[in-house]
Amino acid sequence: MPHLRNKFVQLARPVLTRRRWHSTEKAIFLDQKQLEALEHLESVPWSEVPTSSEPVVRRSAAAEYGRKRIGAVQLPKTLIQGAAEIIQGMCASAEINQGGPPKKKKEREEKSVASRSMLSLSLILASDKKLIRTDALRLYESLRSTSRIINADDEKPNSEPHTLTYGPRESVAYMAGLLPTAYAATANVLNELSQRISDFKPRTMMDFGTGPGTALWAAHEVYGEFEHCVGVDLSDDMLTIAEQLKASVAPRSSIEFKRYLSWKSEAQKPDLVVCAFTLGDISSAALQKSIVGQLWDMTGDTLVLIDRGTPIGFSNIARARQHILDTTKDMHVVAPCPHDKPCPLLFSPNAKPDKLWCHFSQRVQRPSFLMKTKHSKSNVEDAKYAYVVLRHGSRPAMKEQPDYASEAYTWPRLVQAPIKRHGHVVMDVCTKEGKFYRTCPINLQGKIPYRDARKVAWGDLFPHPPKNKATTRMSEGIVQGTS
Repeated sequence: MPHLRNKFVQLARPVLTRRRWHSTEKAIFLDQKQLEALEHLESVPWSEVPTSSEPVVRRSAAAEYGRKRIGAVQLPKTLIQGAAEIIQGMCASAEINQGGPPKKKKEREEKSVASRSMLSLSLILASDKKLIRTDALRLYESLRSTSRIINADDEKPNSEPHTLTYGPRESVAYMAGLLPTAYAATANVLNELSQRISDFKPRTMMDFGTGPGTALWAAHEVYGEFEHCVGVDLSDDMLTIAEQLKASVAPRSSIEFKRYLSWKSEAQKPDLVVCAFTLGDISSAALQKSIVGQLWDMTGDTLVLIDRGTPIGFSNIARARQHILDTTKDMHVVAPCPHDKPCPLLFSPNAKPDKLWCHFSQRVQRPSFLMKTKHSKSNVEDAKYAYVVLRHGSRPAMKEQPDYASEAYTWPRLVQAPIKRHGHVVMDVCTKEGKFYRTCPINLQGKIPYRDARKVAWGDLFPHPPKNKATTRMSEGIVQGTS
């Protein structure tokens, strides 16, 4: 009968679910000696059990040296607090007047101007905080419209890219919606520079296109205090925010903010010059080339160029790199390229920079103000960026007793995320020959190379040469005349 059958199924279901029809556990048989040893081990306290203090080796020392990944970047608490105060519309007039009346008339006028500027900024924010998200969305859309390379086959090839003008509202929106990702990318590049060139300790720095001082705060975390720093930006409102953040992040540091470059040939050049996420805001290619040349002439040791990880951002970095290589002989590329030849991803005859371009990714922990600006519940975000690090002097040659610092200049770099499969790993790398190869280390090439290949990540330097034939995806770049 149907009702009796259903009743039987209901009663038998708990029994059937409790019964184990199969098991993956294996029986272990111990002899008498092993049983006695086990009983003795149970009577020994945990403090007397011998343990190994040696760390677990997950990759070789060479692969660890070429590692670029630093994990998720977290903004300093002082920077988060300073940005939150500005977003909340905190008036800085009380802080400016804490030091008492200035002794000189010029100082009194400067502090009065700063007080009025910050007061007007606070009033704008206090009037409608929803404008911050509206302006941030407008900035995202503007950056998105200038991220794609315009080809001749497009429907509107003559359309001009949207230019950005940073007023009071746009400056606050930039700090609330774009500062964390820019900080994370800059921190990754400077951290790699400090590891690759451990003896480079810059004492002076210039940040061109400083905005809210993003690169200055990242360099402050990596290198510590500087003797003197200069931040240059065309927007007065951006410089006002940078000065306010300086009071929270580095109140005792010697940092000067100015609107224009003023440099003389006999003046001392800064050791480190950074231009982060600024070239993309310059629509003219000729003006980009002129600014890059001036920045290189003002660089005492190392120049760092960073732009957005889009095809047009990569194109800006690659062309700036090639312009300096064409106009200067005594210099070399530190990162990411293992060569000083034209970039194969842009200047190769079979290059397709709108589909395959050199860029990298860095994860950042979103502060609360960024989560509120984006209306997001996720506290992490990946920042895509393209960069190049240039340094004066000839390229380091291999020493008689090679070390990782000199060998790393010839190691191939992963331009894309590796494809890890069973028994092999597919890697797309840029090599010292100036070509773009696809290699495939397999488990038969040795334990150490294959283990490093299993642990390698996007952007790392791979220290082991391929033992099988590599596939050439992009040939060596060719530059027609002088760029």
